[in-house]
Amino acid sequence: MNEKIKNDAIGLLFQQALNKKLESDLSKHHKNNLRYAFNHFMEFLGAEGREMSIRELTTSRIEEFLQLFSSSATYYMNRRRELNILFNLASRMIDEDLMAAKRTESRRIKATLHLAYEKEQLEPVFTFLKANHTNLYRCCLMTYGCLLRPHEEIRLLTKKHFRKDNTEIHLDGSENKGGKIRVVYVPDYVREELDPVLQALKREDNIFSGVSEPFNQTYFGKQWNREKKKMLSHGLIYPKQTLYSFRHTAAIDVFRRTKDVYMVQKIMGHSSVVITLKYLRSLGEFDTEELKAAAPVL
Repeated sequence: MNEKIKNDAIGLLFQQALNKKLESDLSKHHKNNLRYAFNHFMEFLGAEGREMSIRELTTSRIEEFLQLFSSSATYYMNRRRELNILFNLASRMIDEDLMAAKRTESRRIKATLHLAYEKEQLEPVFTFLKANHTNLYRCCLMTYGCLLRPHEEIRLLTKKHFRKDNTEIHLDGSENKGGKIRVVYVPDYVREELDPVLQALKREDNIFSGVSEPFNQTYFGKQWNREKKKMLSHGLIYPKQTLYSFRHTAAIDVFRRTKDVYMVQKIMGHSSVVITLKYLRSLGEFDTEELKAAAPVL
């Protein structure tokens, strides 16, 4: 009896499921997310819970865990998806189709509008961030100047990613959302800020933590939320302007200056031009009059 409980213990099966996923060809980003969900779920269960049979794990117990991530529908659904992946794989290891995770509450994710910054806002905002939070300032500067994603790409940058006298950032397919090798130009104003930092680091050191281990996934989000309250009180930003707004602002700037959708696609690292077109339209860069003027005529 003890042997049976040991073999279908939640901790054991989830660890085996995680190991299998980590050995697969999933992107580094997705592997990190699965590891994050696994670590937090194991901590939530505790030693006694980890030894419990997976057959005894109830939907209500899983939902209790997911409530820890209910600050937004996106945050909740991401953890729910990752937990489902591990739970389903663990269930198959004992040749059963257990439904506890699938029955958990699903939440509808509303599209978030990241309001672009007005041109005259940028300098005051960057000045404030530079004076109050160096890491966040550098992240925002790179989100704008390099059009990289703050949480998934910028947060994980190390010295080895910078090439050609720090004028380029090289990411392999597992290190960016597009899934392809990506070379990003580093503008002079970004390079001048980062040169002294990079000079003091070892090859594997993260540019924000200063050691090989990066800050966790929520690091920049939490820092932004703290500084955002101050910036709102000073009238520097609007409520719907976010960390991602720097990237959107840069994309709009590139498109307005070049009118080249393919250039925007390349510089943003989108996997297809269709994504770029939807992206620009969501930012209001194509209005009815423009589409009317560009329509074919007979």
